Amino acid sequence: MPTPSQHFPLSHLAALRRVPFWAQALALCALFAIASVAVVDDYGVTVDESAQRRITVANADYIITGSTDHLYHRDFRYFGVAFEMPLLLAERALRLQDTRHIFLTRHLLTHLSFIAGGFACGMLAYRMLGSRWIALLAMLLFLLHPRLYAHSFFNSKDIPFAALMIISLYLVHRAFRKDTLGAFLLCGIATGLAINLRPFALMLPPMILAMRALDMWQLGRAERKHILATVGIFTGATLATAHIAHPYYWENPLRFIESALVSSQHPYMLRVSNLFMGEIYRSDALPWNYIPVWFAITAPPVALLFGALGAALVCWQAITRPLAVLRDRETRFHILLLGCFALPVVAVIALQSNIYDGWRYMYFLWAPFCLLAAIGLHKIANNNVGKGRLKVVARLPGWVRGGYRLHMARRALAYGIAGGGLLTTLTAMVALHPYEHVYFNALTDTKTPGALAKRYDMDYWLSAHRQLLEYLLTRYPGDVLRVYPSERESLILPQSDRDRIISSLRDRNVDFYFYSPRHSYQRDTPDPPMLHSIRAYGSDIASIIALNSDAYRDRYRAEYNDVEANGTLLARSAFDIYAHNGALRYVRGNCSPPPADAKSGVFLRIIPNDPADLPADSHERGFESRDFQIAGGFDIYTHTAFLDGKCIIRRPLPDYPIARIITGQDAMAGGGEWRVDVNLAARAAAQAVYDGILAGDYGAPIAQSDFDLYISGNSLAYLKEPCAPADADARFFLHIFPADPADLPAAGREFGFDNLDFLFAEHGAYAGDKCVATRSLPDYAIDRIRTGQFVSGEGQLWSADFTAIP
Repeated sequence: MPTPSQHFPLSHLAALRRVPFWAQALALCALFAIASVAVVDDYGVTVDESAQRRITVANADYIITGSTDHLYHRDFRYFGVAFEMPLLLAERALRLQDTRHIFLTRHLLTHLSFIAGGFACGMLAYRMLGSRWIALLAMLLFLLHPRLYAHSFFNSKDIPFAALMIISLYLVHRAFRKDTLGAFLLCGIATGLAINLRPFALMLPPMILAMRALDMWQLGRAERKHILATVGIFTGATLATAHIAHPYYWENPLRFIESALVSSQHPYMLRVSNLFMGEIYRSDALPWNYIPVWFAITAPPVALLFGALGAALVCWQAITRPLAVLRDRETRFHILLLGCFALPVVAVIALQSNIYDGWRYMYFLWAPFCLLAAIGLHKIANNNVGKGRLKVVARLPGWVRGGYRLHMARRALAYGIAGGGLLTTLTAMVALHPYEHVYFNALTDTKTPGALAKRYDMDYWLSAHRQLLEYLLTRYPGDVLRVYPSERESLILPQSDRDRIISSLRDRNVDFYFYSPRHSYQRDTPDPPMLHSIRAYGSDIASIIALNSDAYRDRYRAEYNDVEANGTLLARSAFDIYAHNGALRYVRGNCSPPPADAKSGVFLRIIPNDPADLPADSHERGFESRDFQIAGGFDIYTHTAFLDGKCIIRRPLPDYPIARIITGQDAMAGGGEWRVDVNLAARAAAQAVYDGILAGDYGAPIAQSDFDLYISGNSLAYLKEPCAPADADARFFLHIFPADPADLPAAGREFGFDNLDFLFAEHGAYAGDKCVATRSLPDYAIDRIRTGQFVSGEGQLWSADFTAIP
């Protein structure tokens, strides 16, 4: 009977060793490329893709025509196009016109750049460690990160940069190994291109120059001249490439400094919101652990295990063998890898950089981490046992302690753990496809339904909206679909499907709304009824709300009734303005939606108690503007609903203490002219006076007319219930006649009374549907008081004259 070794002769494995490693790595890349052709049409168009293409077109126009009309736009000038320009050139070379073909081509080429990064990662691991299996495992670790894999199709910013960073690191290793001018020239070109894509690459030149300085310190004068030549070639190539690849620098190279500073902070995006560990944070005020936590909870566990081990080993080596760091190039390169992983994280934490959308801005950390994992795996698989290192093993029987058996068992265990972890990750990717970008590992709660969506951003780039469109197209064959949003999401669909979709981005009078749970923190109402949802880990990552459904109408009916019953009425005007559950509610019992083409704008200005609470872009104005447009029908974006002859609009309020709210419409807005100024501090004081009247603190009315008048101490209170804004518009007159005319101030002696006329807005406020105003009385003895309201040129509206002063 044949033995296992006869069935599977080791000579087959030996034959594999005769194949160059680059050919084996290239074969693995070919398998991934074939798989990409099969799945490329499964991913949607994301939020930034069209904008990235517009940026590239603006740069191309400048190169061809010299026109700077669009190049100097704030959103265009700072973004490098070292990768986007080849995508545009491929589009033009292939003469692509249909948006579906354009974006499929972009997705495929972006993914091929990701595969190229995986190839560089494998080659670098092989050059560093000399082990084919470990190098292939490092390559698979890089390529099988679920989030990076999905992003490698629709993220033409962060993925190409991550790939170019690992290619640059490979060329750095190659340059120091070959030590030729040509090798350093290639290294400089790759580094310059990486700098063009993201300012994080600026950390590479100082590290490389520091390593060259150590080489100069160890070598003689003749070798130093060669080193200086390589430094000059590298520096010149880096600067020239970074300059040439960025047209915005051409007229003024010093713009590079401006671009680096601005690109790292995104000053015009300061208020991007991030859902992190169940809390909402602005992108410029994130907790220090934002990047470490995101990295840890979205990485495959097997990579975390070996990567942490590799990082610890490199740190231990640097601490225990500092001279090796100075003298040995390979050891120095391990330190370089650790620096490329750790220093950007430290810098982001120290500088409080403006980061958002998880850790996608720092996907380039993954490649050096995979190489650290390869170092950790190599240490486990190849560490020699004996020489006092493991005394327990030394006491085992000889047949167990045998070097070959122990070495093979240890290697099999390490490879088994790595292979099993990769297989588990691949299984998770297949289960999530095409939503691998929402992958979370076991460090988070992936079992409780809905838990993840309440703690972390999920599909923040809305790539799943493509599948929502396809669901509607299948469910309603032949129908024309009015969807918000749809213009971007439909670009990758066939033309016949795009013809059935009407985008209503302007007026938002739509039948279907695509809803993302990342915005759930802006709502104070229960989750709306969903027509269809895409789920991962028991959480909705994207849903369709049918705005014309009975369930949705019932939700708004209940909301309208709840506001009228339990809301706090702030003012009455064209709309009744309520405060309810941290939001303003505009309600009207008799209204109709505006025409679809009307622009019915409402201004909303929030003035805080402390001006320091204002956002940075509002300090100069002194208030925060939250203006909005009223749409017809139902509008999730502004929480507007028109039904049963009623309308209700919800606008969220900031969480800082508010002093005043000013809102209304002007005559050009299409909704008539009205204005409400709600002084919340005055309103609270008015409510306290009203509560005191009800409690008997003011006694019985001292006079009654259009307003009831009360006196308590030296305070005169005016009360009208119920009260409309028009009731308090007219000016109030208040004449105080003293018991002794000598007590009159000089200004009142001519008239014989003390004139304390006032406007309601100055001394009054609305308390629900009541008008309450208070005036402090003089401290001299009073004979009588005459008060009321008047309109200039028309006379008095009402008056009261009383002498029974308490």
